[in-house]
Amino acid sequence: MRKMMLVLLLGTGLWAQDAGQHFGLNIYATNPSDNAGKLYDRGWKVAVPFYFRIGNPVEQRLRVEFGKFSKGRPLAVSGGLERSEASTRLVSYDWLISLGQRKAAGVDLILGIGGARWNQDFVRTYPIGSGTPDYQDTDQNAAFAATIGFRFRFTRNLALELHQVLTSLPGSDRDFKDAELSHTALGLAFRL
Repeated sequence: MRKMMLVLLLGTGLWAQDAGQHFGLNIYATNPSDNAGKLYDRGWKVAVPFYFRIGNPVEQRLRVEFGKFSKGRPLAVSGGLERSEASTRLVSYDWLISLGQRKAAGVDLILGIGGARWNQDFVRTYPIGSGTPDYQDTDQNAAFAATIGFRFRFTRNLALELHQVLTSLPGSDRDFKDAELSHTALGLAFRL
């Protein structure tokens, strides 16, 4: 999987360079939502966006992200406690739709579709004397991902982004595995 991501990243970067397009670096703080909010604490992610079309009123980009969610609060499971953390990867194709005339400064609506993959590391601990040994494992998950949000452009090369990634439709009292990467992200976007 790592080799495939590296080939995708390098190939897209070379294509963008040949086409005279731009790439960037985005840094986000993340807050898990839906089922992810039950499992993890806050986290971070870094994205490398490749901009394919710069024009009015829609700009397009491919966003490749890597991130991490910290260990969340302990959850009761089968006589013990379980804590989880996750390392994440996401690829999304985004449309950045200008809300108003396209200028260096302005606001864009972000709509994206892609896929997410994450490794969930969890540790189950049991009370001393219970006779049950502690248990540690890793689970791999994947899901489709939709992104919706806003980008606030200060200059052509600097923006603030706020977006929501949905890996399942929001709802209550559900336990879908694919909802374990839904999150809200706030961060800075630098175009290089």
